[in-house]
Amino acid sequence: MANDPGGERELEAGRAPTTRFAWARLLRVHHWLKNALLGVPYLTAQAWATPEAAPRLLLGIGAFSLVASATYVLNDLTDVAFDRAHAAKRHRPLAAGTISTAAALIVAALLGLGGLALAWIVGTRFVLVLAAYVALTVLYSRRLKRVALLDVLALGGLWTLRLVAGAAAIRVDLSAWLLSFGAFLFLSLSLVKRCAELRASSAVRLPGRGYEQGDLATLEIFGIATGVVSVLVLALFVDSTPAEQHYAHHERLWLMCPAIWFWLGRLWLITARGQMHHDPVVFSLRDPPSWAAFGAVAAVWTLALVRL
Repeated sequence: MANDPGGERELEAGRAPTTRFAWARLLRVHHWLKNALLGVPYLTAQAWATPEAAPRLLLGIGAFSLVASATYVLNDLTDVAFDRAHAAKRHRPLAAGTISTAAALIVAALLGLGGLALAWIVGTRFVLVLAAYVALTVLYSRRLKRVALLDVLALGGLWTLRLVAGAAAIRVDLSAWLLSFGAFLFLSLSLVKRCAELRASSAVRLPGRGYEQGDLATLEIFGIATGVVSVLVLALFVDSTPAEQHYAHHERLWLMCPAIWFWLGRLWLITARGQMHHDPVVFSLRDPPSWAAFGAVAAVWTLALVRL
């Protein structure tokens, strides 16, 4: 087989497209869209009246994107052996050998330093939040991802820290309502991810994780329950004093509840059918019904904000 030039050419031809986009895949450039979450406190605090808030927010998103890509590289380096045994993740650049470990480490270091430089411009408070994100990411990659339940708590925490970072970037206090809603929502999404991985795996024990196939039903109950709690938090916020103070028609915000419930319900239905992508956010960005739900949320929020 080593002397088969035809087979070698076929291998190179098959790997060419992967090589071309290998760095974009390794750095998860498409995941930078997730950092738009930093803009949620900007919207909920209605910070567009503060001219310097938008530039700081954009710098913060840039810093988070660079640092997140660096952490993705470190995570893949930690997971490379498990990824090679995974049906889909074995095609990741490090698992497939498309990019060398040395090159990946150099790029991760450069991205991390670049992100830190941008974060320093945003402010000390933002740097501290970013440092907490990196610390939790490293702890997750090194240990927590292998501990049942703590892994999904850590994943949910990483998502929630984006909200904290967004508030730090524009220098406003993060609403306890938004923090509670986001924490439960992101925990539900993290559980979707684990349930999808369990359903996609034929192994009795999920490689590199602390779960067995028998845990699936329990995880689904936890995930659905936390998703419903996030909708409940939003419903309670509608009749709160902050909602009355910041929205001309705060009662209209209630219509966001069925839209978000539909989106979460759809994610869990797709997961139960074994059709969920291993990343529910990626699935949602490719799913027209999910976009319809997002559009409904945006429309309701706008109608609650303006005086009509």
